[in-house]
Amino acid sequence: MVHLRDDRIAKIIFGRGESKGRADGTADGKAEGKADSLERLLRHRFGPLPDWASARIAAAKLSQLDAWLDAVLDVDGVEELLGPAP
Repeated sequence: MVHLRDDRIAKIIFGRGESKGRADGTADGKAEGKADSLERLLRHRFGPLPDWASARIAAAKLSQLDAWLDAVLDVDGVEELLGPAP
């Protein structure tokens, strides 16, 4: 099992999101940075994201984004991570 924080590439991508989040110092900025990182990781693993997945990520709270980031390398698909498509 590979954990997000143990993977060098994920650290680089995740770090970019964190930097973006800190740029404005708000919770919204942090969520935006984490959402960006999550989308990048998902696209890298599974290809283009469906619109519903991007919308679900954009609407997620910081705690949910953290949970998804922790699990992103342990799932077999976007629906397994984010839940079923609407």
